[in-house]
Amino acid sequence: MELLRTNRDYRRYALARISSTIGTTVAPLGLAFAIIESGGGAAALGLVLMGGLFVFIAVTPAAGVLADRLPRLSIIVTCQIVCGVCQLIAGFLVLGGAASVWSLAGLEMLVDAAGAFFQPAVKGLVPQLVPPGPMLVQANALLQIANNAVAIIGPGLAGLVIAFSSPGVILAWDGVTFLASAAVFLTLRLAPSLQRERRRFLADLAEGWTAFQSRRWLWALTVLSALTSACWSAGVSVLGPIYATRYLDGAVSWGLVTSAIGIGLACGSITSILFPPARIGLLMCVTPIPEALLMVGMATNAPLLVLAGAGALTGAAGTLQLIAWASYLQEAIPTEQLSRIVATNALIATLLVPVAYAVAGPAAELIGVRAVLGGCAVIVLGGAALAACSRDVRQLVTSA
Repeated sequence: MELLRTNRDYRRYALARISSTIGTTVAPLGLAFAIIESGGGAAALGLVLMGGLFVFIAVTPAAGVLADRLPRLSIIVTCQIVCGVCQLIAGFLVLGGAASVWSLAGLEMLVDAAGAFFQPAVKGLVPQLVPPGPMLVQANALLQIANNAVAIIGPGLAGLVIAFSSPGVILAWDGVTFLASAAVFLTLRLAPSLQRERRRFLADLAEGWTAFQSRRWLWALTVLSALTSACWSAGVSVLGPIYATRYLDGAVSWGLVTSAIGIGLACGSITSILFPPARIGLLMCVTPIPEALLMVGMATNAPLLVLAGAGALTGAAGTLQLIAWASYLQEAIPTEQLSRIVATNALIATLLVPVAYAVAGPAAELIGVRAVLGGCAVIVLGGAALAACSRDVRQLVTSA
């Protein structure tokens, strides 16, 4: 609360981020039902989501370079406006009955491209607003608490809106929140950043890659993130509902598990404020363990309450890891390289997700859902153990 009271620019930054989050949390639900209303099915929705993911992967390297070369606030505002206009157009098309799967797919790709430019810029902005140390962790944790609260409440309300009106309302609402966020971002007053030597784009891209690969701890933990993200996508996002249908009582049971994950997210955010971690390297290696335990529980047909407990631990560990990692990067990486490092980390961490989406279903049909879940758990634990073998990772601590 002291941070919010004394830091005007952070207060406005947080308001802008929360504003757009109120929309982006419910937008996927609106997009899914808009595609269904437009004549598409599961295959069409999968193609739209995969297309957006590939756009994100393709654009991210350039996004990191530009966020380190250009004023980050200008990039942020531009991206929010692009997303807002695209979502408003999508909403009006759906409300007017003129939307098609292809028009929604094209607009979604533009939104994902803008999002790829937004993330490195916005994460590089925080150190310009908040001094390093415990206050930086608090700044990231407060945002995560707000995001988690919205994530718990928002989808349920969005479902009611869609049931009684149209998914176009949700998409249009997302557009409004993006534009409101852009307006608040424009009120920030940042200290002028140091002028960097103007160089060719490829030279900046190469410098960012060199800065990334020269840090062995960064390589090890990014590869671990890629493995855990892929296993989460395959084991929970794709196979979770199928597992619940075959081995539990369907959506009700899976809803309990996902709600427990949401509760864990909130608890992890609060924990990061009350007990800010110091041994970042060890934390990054330990926090994937609950994810593996959740998938082991599913693979062994553990009781529902055990799965819910594992889900809560997974959510808490995941958000604790997210806050600690973002804060450490903002503290340890020079500001002029931060956006490129963040973009490279996000790119590598995402590369295996499309593979996981594509392979999970066929692998489950071939060897069984529980066998795939068990394999995912082994991969997560193996990746965490390998990362922990690195001395650079084990010695990673905060400066506070």
